Amino acid sequence: MVDSHKPVPVFIVMGVCGSGKTSIAEELQKLLGCDYVEGDQLHPPANVEKMGAGIPLVDDDRWSWLEKIRDTIIERTEGLYNKKEESSRALVVTCSSLRKVYRDILCQVPTDKTKVTFVYLKGSPELLAERMGARKNHFFGASLLQSQLDTLEEPNAAVENVIVVDIRPEPKVVAANILSQITI
Repeated sequence: MVDSHKPVPVFIVMGVCGSGKTSIAEELQKLLGCDYVEGDQLHPPANVEKMGAGIPLVDDDRWSWLEKIRDTIIERTEGLYNKKEESSRALVVTCSSLRKVYRDILCQVPTDKTKVTFVYLKGSPELLAERMGARKNHFFGASLLQSQLDTLEEPNAAVENVIVVDIRPEPKVVAANILSQITI
C-alpha cells in the first residue's frame, strides 16, 4: 500500500511541436496506469484559430491556457492524493512549456500534494521539421515550428526538476526510457 500523504507525481511532457508529446505521453500513461491530461485540449478557441491560421501565439495568448492547465493539475491531483493504489496516483500532462516562466506557472501547485517533473522531449530542428511535414489534421502547422524553436528556453536541471530524453526512438522506447528514470 502506498503512503497516501506522499505527493502525487505529475509528469509534464514538454517540447516544441513535432517532438511527440501526445504519442509519448499516451505511452507513458499506459506504462504507469495513471490519469492523463492533453494540454492542447485546454486551449481556448481563439488560440486554436490563431494557430490554425499559422499565427504564432504570444505570451498574452498563453497565460490563461497555462493557468487552466495548472488548475487542472491541482484539481486532478487533489482527487489522486488520497488514493491507495500506487500506479493510479500519478498524472501525465502534455504542455509545450517552452519558457521557464511558463513552467513556473505550471509549478504553482500545493507542493505537499503534488511533485512536478518536466519531461523534455529533445530533438534536432531537422527531425522536428520532418515530423511536422508528415502531420495530418492537426491545428498546429509546420510553419509555426521556427517560432516555437525561437521561444524555447531549454530547461536547466540545476534549477528545474527535469528529465531530458532523445526523441529519435519510437514512442514506446522513449516512454520506457522515461520510466527507467522516474520514481513514484
